[in-house]
Amino acid sequence: MGGKRQVRVAMHLRRVDVDGPDGEPVTLSYPGMLLTGYEDDRKVCERWIPLGGEPSVPDDERLIEALHAAMRWQNHAEECS
Repeated sequence: MGGKRQVRVAMHLRRVDVDGPDGEPVTLSYPGMLLTGYEDDRKVCERWIPLGGEPSVPDDERLIEALHAAMRWQNHAEECS
């Protein structure tokens, strides 16, 4: 495809339902950033990056890499990941 591309960035709370220690269901949530790629106004990919309260250097590097890849994809320089 070679259509118009854009990347939308939004804060996103990921939720997961699990069984708690007493067997009752518990919902866990974790904040993150959702990068969504659109081509010709059609969603073609998503990537969720966790954002903890105390980010580490590896967390920062992962976020920078994801943003860099998203911008390169928007400019048709690489595949959506």
